[in-house]
Amino acid sequence: MPTTKNTGFILTAFCVFFSTYLFSQEYRNSGFIKPMQLPFNLAGSFGEPRKDHFHSGIDIKTNGLEGEPVFAVYDGYISRIRVSPYGYGRAIYITHPNGFTTVYGHLSAFYGAIEKYTHAQHYALKKSELDLTLDPTVFPLKQNDTIAFSGNTGGSSAPHLHFEIRNTKTEHALNPLDFYPRDFYVDTIPPQINKVKILKFYDDFYFTDDTVYYLRKKENYLTTEDSVIIDNYPSYCLSLEGFDKQDNSENKNGIKKIEVWLNDSLVFKYDLTEVDFDKTRMCNAFVDYDEMLNDSGYFYNSYQFSGNTLSMYSSMNKGVFKINNNEKTSLTIDCYDYNYNKTTVKLNIARRDTIKYLDSSTILGYITYSKYFESYINDFTIKIQINTFYDNTDINLDSEATLDKNILSKIYHATNYHHIYIPLHKPAKIEFKSAIKKNRNKVVVVRQDNKGNETALKTTFDKTKFYAETKELGSFYLKYDTTKPIVEILNPKSQIPNSSILVKITDNLSGIDTYNGYIDNQWVNFYYDAKNDVIEYKFDEYCSKGEHLLKIIVTDKVGNKTSIEQKIIY
Repeated sequence: MPTTKNTGFILTAFCVFFSTYLFSQEYRNSGFIKPMQLPFNLAGSFGEPRKDHFHSGIDIKTNGLEGEPVFAVYDGYISRIRVSPYGYGRAIYITHPNGFTTVYGHLSAFYGAIEKYTHAQHYALKKSELDLTLDPTVFPLKQNDTIAFSGNTGGSSAPHLHFEIRNTKTEHALNPLDFYPRDFYVDTIPPQINKVKILKFYDDFYFTDDTVYYLRKKENYLTTEDSVIIDNYPSYCLSLEGFDKQDNSENKNGIKKIEVWLNDSLVFKYDLTEVDFDKTRMCNAFVDYDEMLNDSGYFYNSYQFSGNTLSMYSSMNKGVFKINNNEKTSLTIDCYDYNYNKTTVKLNIARRDTIKYLDSSTILGYITYSKYFESYINDFTIKIQINTFYDNTDINLDSEATLDKNILSKIYHATNYHHIYIPLHKPAKIEFKSAIKKNRNKVVVVRQDNKGNETALKTTFDKTKFYAETKELGSFYLKYDTTKPIVEILNPKSQIPNSSILVKITDNLSGIDTYNGYIDNQWVNFYYDAKNDVIEYKFDEYCSKGEHLLKIIVTDKVGNKTSIEQKIIY
């Protein structure tokens, strides 16, 4: 029997109450304090979609400033220290005896003995990037101990603290807000939904002939200007564009839960409560990947691809529904944020029997997502493992010659017939046959996207072929990378009046591989700020006052090397 909406609402209300009760027992009695003496004004919410991953924590605003003290939220020990130019930048992981691990990311510096220890490890290992696993005896902590200072390192685009709470056993990320009283997080604003997209499906094939409708306010819900008339297809599903906002923040954050009701029957629901890092790339199937990469906002898919195995879903027929000919259908979509503020969208839909759809078997390049696929054209081969795509789809191969002398092959297009972009869960393998002999080790496989942006893929080779892997479709070709990285010391020549040396490093194609700095031929630690293409050495005990010889050596990923020297006075 279909679940009626009245019954569904009662069950939903009970589940909300019951889950809140469980959280209050299991989480809120954990005794965690806040990681900073700042309110929970968020620049990013738990689980919100990002390209290739779900956001696994909360981003706490620091009023645009760095250097806010960061505290251990509970007793425990530092189990991991990371220093990276990417991701969380400088980060600390604390394991607690209550079964949870907390993570603190984008830090500007560590505190006291932690900073001294990390500094010593840089020099002992002669490595600027670190990933240290620590014994419980190295840094035991008490609740409220200062561990670091907030910053803007790694992939951060503005100063804030990235804060995570993970189940230590499963390593799944949980919503940190569940560990604190409700009044720590002020949000009375319901989600903002701007557009609804109706997609048309074949029974066994994802066919995105879609129409986007803009929404307007009517009474206490959102709807389209008129009733929606749709053409004859076997089945349909929805995608919604929108976001959530908090009272004290202008940031566009994620929508926690969506329910879709078809004539009072619940046909789709997701409720995002945890992030499994092994499946976080499935975020590309959670939202409309095409719209995301075209910077059109986040369209939340109200259906579940066959290859999307995230545990957040409960739906009838994965959210795909049928509409009988000339039958008016009522759709109600309820969207919730973390504080259960709700926005409702109501649509009246009617189908007209005017178009006879094509059988999916007539589409060239048809791929069953659960089967291995291999195809080639001329000297180019693409190999796709099972479960690389999230549903049955198509792939088209064609080639073109080029007059660009920098390109060493034909340009091969591996594209999807219906999408500009389509997500891949696993990398596809690319092979180029080529008899190039000169500087074979400087040849890279290049992927070009729809906007003309080039990405050099990690390339290997033997006597007859070049090999690479890609997690995105696009246009592929071979290209030489014989250009050395560019290295520029940003401080005034000869004299360094500041407390650090700044050096800009860039590469034209394959990307930066290694970077090292030396003072009087002794290695010193330069931190790589990859988002700004800068490495920085903060003067320490390895550089005394006086005149010195500074040397910087940078290599790219095919071995091109730049080395510069400059006298400095500190």
